[in-house]
Amino acid sequence: MADTGDTGDTGDTDDTGDTDDTDDESAPSDAFAALSDPVRLDILDALTDHHRTEGHAPIGFAALRRRVGVRDSGRFRYHLNQLRDRFVERTVDGYRLTATGARVAGAILAGTYTESVSLGPAELDSTCPFCGSPAVATVREGQCVVSCAGEHPLFSWHVPANAATDASLSEVVDLAELLAFQAIEQALAGVCTQCYDGVETSVGTPDEPGFRAVCDTCPARLVGPISFPLLVDPDVAGWCRDHGYTLREDHVWEFPFVGEDASVEPAGDDADGELVVTVAIDDDSLTATLDGDGRVVAVDGN
Repeated sequence: MADTGDTGDTGDTDDTGDTDDTDDESAPSDAFAALSDPVRLDILDALTDHHRTEGHAPIGFAALRRRVGVRDSGRFRYHLNQLRDRFVERTVDGYRLTATGARVAGAILAGTYTESVSLGPAELDSTCPFCGSPAVATVREGQCVVSCAGEHPLFSWHVPANAATDASLSEVVDLAELLAFQAIEQALAGVCTQCYDGVETSVGTPDEPGFRAVCDTCPARLVGPISFPLLVDPDVAGWCRDHGYTLREDHVWEFPFVGEDASVEPAGDDADGELVVTVAIDDDSLTATLDGDGRVVAVDGN
């Protein structure tokens, strides 16, 4: 289809006559190969910029080529076709990103694969619950890490490079905690936060309790204390709020029961891996029963 608005280029049409022959079951290596050329990344960037201003409306072949800045229409057509139909969709009116293409473009713009931002070390307005020394945060190679002078590990989570650009270290820590607890909720729903395949969660044993989510498809995994799944449960969160603690106002390591202060017992001989976790704030306690996957199935607050 010719873009009639591109009157300065003769023969700049998109009437290739090709059909949609992309194999939906093609190997992941093919997808990465399609992104191996800078021109193709520029095409994704140009489509992202177009969609940012024009919504999901398609853009014509010639107009897209001008945005990318490739003079040779044949060369441009070749690279555009390498992105179809996994990343770019061809319509009767032009081209637009597919859902996968939008996700890949977003990851590139976020610096997930291309940039590294370093911040800190710097003290936070918080103290270590184990030794009382100031909590110290750093961001290195996409990882936000909080510890203390006594080297007690308090928190660690990945943050995209773009999220750390022009942000204070405290803001990055807050974002990392938000992402971590969104990941816990998603894992408890049985979905991997990275590849969206199924993920298995577990809570260990009374002798070695801990929340763990491991994906069998990709390297993603989530490891934390047994109290992590409690904090995303609405009943437990409400009980914490009644005692002056919220994940919006307090860091996760500041909750009195996070770490080594939760009491864990088996739910019973016939409980099929269920654990009873008792947590305390001041003189009050709450008992939560977790199934073998870490989901809260019962809450009893005092």
